[in-house]
Amino acid sequence: MKRSIPILFVVFLAAVLLGPVAWQAWGPLPDSVAARINGEDLPADTLAVFVAAARRADPTTTPQVVLKGLVENRLLAGMAEHEDHHGHHAAQVGSGNVGYDRDTVREQQRFRLLRSAFAEPLRAAVQTRGADNSLTYLTQPLELDATALAPMLTLEQALYTTMTEAQQQAAKQYVLARYRFAESQPEQTLSLWDLYRRQNIQLKVQMHNLNLAFVREAIKQQLTMEFVFYWFEQESGLSRQAVAAVDRCLDDALHRDALLHEMGLMHDIHDDNPALREQAGKVTQQQIAEYYAANKDEFTRVERVRARHLRVDSQQAADRIVAEIRDGLSFEQAIARYSLAEDATDGGQLGWIDRESRDDHWTRALAFVQPQGRVSAPFRSPAVSGAPYWEILQVDEKVMGYQPLDSESVRYRASLAIAREQLEARFREQLADASADASLRINQGVM
Repeated sequence: MKRSIPILFVVFLAAVLLGPVAWQAWGPLPDSVAARINGEDLPADTLAVFVAAARRADPTTTPQVVLKGLVENRLLAGMAEHEDHHGHHAAQVGSGNVGYDRDTVREQQRFRLLRSAFAEPLRAAVQTRGADNSLTYLTQPLELDATALAPMLTLEQALYTTMTEAQQQAAKQYVLARYRFAESQPEQTLSLWDLYRRQNIQLKVQMHNLNLAFVREAIKQQLTMEFVFYWFEQESGLSRQAVAAVDRCLDDALHRDALLHEMGLMHDIHDDNPALREQAGKVTQQQIAEYYAANKDEFTRVERVRARHLRVDSQQAADRIVAEIRDGLSFEQAIARYSLAEDATDGGQLGWIDRESRDDHWTRALAFVQPQGRVSAPFRSPAVSGAPYWEILQVDEKVMGYQPLDSESVRYRASLAIAREQLEARFREQLADASADASLRINQGVM
C-alpha cells in the first residue's frame, strides 16, 4: 500500500510537506473562476467539488486551504512534466507489481471524490430511478459461462502471470455486460478485458480461477462506478469545463505522487526507494553523530527489566486467571493462589533480566519485551519434551538506555532520516522556484 493520502485529501499534502506557495491576487476574475494558474482557469464549481469532498472528513475545511492545495498540485504536476521532458521519467503511480495500473488508480480516485462530494444528490438520483442495485441497468441478463471464459482466463504454463496477447485480444471482443443509465443513452458494453485490466494481481487470480461469483460482483461494482461518472457528466449541473477541470486536478495529484515517488519522498512497500537509498548512502558518519546527539530519544532501548511470572498447566486455567486479574484480583494474589512454579512462594520473581540474560530462557525473553505494569496474555511453552505449560507475565520495572552510536541500527535509521530531510529541503527549493515563476491569480470573492 502506498504511503499517500486518499484523493479527497490530496489537496493538503503539498502544503503540509513543503510549505506555502506565494499567493498573487491580480484581479479581478469572473465569478465563475476561482483561480487562474499560468493562464489556465480553475472554475469555481470545480473548487466547490473538492471543498465538498474535503468537508465530508473535516467540516471546518476552508476553500482557501483546498485551493492552496490544488494550486500547489498544479505546480508540482508542471515540475513532473518538466522532468519527463528532460528525460527524467517519473514513476507510474499505482503500477507496482501488486497494484493497479495508472488509469485504474485515476478512475478509483475519481469515483471516491465524486461519491463523497455528491453523496446526497447521488443517493437521490438512485432513489428516483429505483435502482439500488447497479445490475438493474443491464439491458440483457448476465450470462457468465465458465466454459466460454476459460480459454481467455486460463493461464498458459507456469511462466505466465497474466493473459497472453492472444487472450487479451479475445477478451477485448468478449462482451460481459450491456447496459445504459437512461433511455437516451446509447447502449454501453463492458468487455472481459475492461473488467480484467481494472483488477490488481490478487483479484485477477479470482478471475483466472473462474470464480463467477467474484466476476459478477466485479461487474456490479464497475457499473456502480460508471453510473456515478454518467451522473456527474450528464446530470450534476457542472459545465463541461468544470468537469474537465476536476479531471485535470485528479491528474495533477497523480503527477505529483509520481514526482514525489521519483524523488524518494513517497514510498510503496512493494517497491524499492532508490532515490532515498542513494541519498542515504551519501550521509557521513559526522552527520549521523550530529543527528544522534540532537535526536537521542529516537534511539532508546530497553536495558533491563524486573519481572514476575505465573505458571499453570492449561490454556483454560490461564484464561480464567487472566479474567480474574482483569476483574480486580492482584497479580500477587494470583501467583500465590494458582502458580505451579517452584518460585510461587517467592512471588514468582524472575529478578532482573538484561540484554544478555534474556536469552537464557524463553520466558525471560518474552518478559523483556512486555510493557511495564500490564499483565500479559498467556503464553504456551515451546513444543519440547515434557508436558506443555502456560506463563502469564508482568514487568514491574523497566530501565531504559540508548542504542550505541556505532550500532548498525543507529547508522541505518539516522542515515534514512537525514536523507529524507535533505530530499525534502531540495524539493522545497524546487517548489519555491516553480512558485516564483508561476502566474497565479486568485478570486478572493469565491473564498
